[in-house]
Amino acid sequence: MRDITELMNAYRECSRNLWNVYFSKRKDIGDALDVFEQIRELLFDSIVLSELSYEEAAEGKGIPPPSLKIVPRERSLILINRSTESSGYWDQEKDMVVGPRDITLAFLDYFDFGQIPIMDFHYFRCQVLSFPSHPDYEGREALLEVSGAKIFHDESAERYGTNPSAAE
Repeated sequence: MRDITELMNAYRECSRNLWNVYFSKRKDIGDALDVFEQIRELLFDSIVLSELSYEEAAEGKGIPPPSLKIVPRERSLILINRSTESSGYWDQEKDMVVGPRDITLAFLDYFDFGQIPIMDFHYFRCQVLSFPSHPDYEGREALLEVSGAKIFHDESAERYGTNPSAAE
């Protein structure tokens, strides 16, 4: 696995700056959010995907989320969604702490509880792929502070067909 934390930080900072300086003060905030999300997709393709060796990216398919793994640093606080349907409640278990060998997380996006007027992308929004001590949490979304984790590109998941979303 290749550590792409700095590459993702560049994408995060570019996205944050674009929103906070140019979009957050618009009168039609709903329209601004829609346009911003489209721009973020282009930024992700340009800043992140262009730097990764991934055969499918050239065909416009993007990188499936399980190929981008979030690895918590030692003793990182994690917030688990209450249900598998992304309920918006991140309090399944209070004060849960995980380490790098406790859980396998796939990157979905960045997340903030509030986006207006300032967006910080304080959290990684992830999907729990494996959590041996809590198998009932597998498949749920989770939040992990960006400062408490690293992000890796799992090239082997694509190369050897172990990527669960490759069939989609």
